[in-house]
Amino acid sequence: MKHKSTYAIAFIPAKTDSTRLSKKNLQVIDGKTLVEHTIDYALKSEYIKDIIVSTESKEVKDICESYDEHILVYDRPKHLLKDAEVADVYVDIFQNQFKKHGEWRIPQMATHVVALQPDNPDRNHLIDEVIDYFIDNTYDDLVTVSGDGTRNGASRITKARYVKDGSMSRRMGTYLDDCTNIHSEEDLDQAEENILKGRSFS
Repeated sequence: MKHKSTYAIAFIPAKTDSTRLSKKNLQVIDGKTLVEHTIDYALKSEYIKDIIVSTESKEVKDICESYDEHILVYDRPKHLLKDAEVADVYVDIFQNQFKKHGEWRIPQMATHVVALQPDNPDRNHLIDEVIDYFIDNTYDDLVTVSGDGTRNGASRITKARYVKDGSMSRRMGTYLDDCTNIHSEEDLDQAEENILKGRSFS
């Protein structure tokens, strides 16, 4: 491992109240739900020590419980559903959920937060490559972008202390990941095609 002192935690926001594509995060491509693709992606990391899924859905909770690996699942507060800013979900985990669940180790140990949204299942890079890039370039915040330069939710990495205190970075880097951003049935088909072609690390 290149950066041995790195203790990254993955946040996977997996609510199921999407409007454009019903229960989007539970849609299945290549035999797995979008949530499973994202958990499997995080599990490939040597840097990520804990995976935290934020959801209001029993179906998502059941998926997490099916893993041999320990996946922490926290209930998503009602005020952070619908169109709530996803960054507020991450801040809430640090400022409220860890304490609520009696989890003191993670906020003390964490050096980086890796946010992985399920609606980007055909990511083009292993997450540890992105974490290395983040650390090597001394970024405070980094978000992946699609081929046209549009930010997507494939990966966002930030220093844990900025999430803990609720502040946002002023120095954000970008890393190209031309994956599919799923909003429709056509997007699901495109992502599945990419996965079957071996263009993904899910």
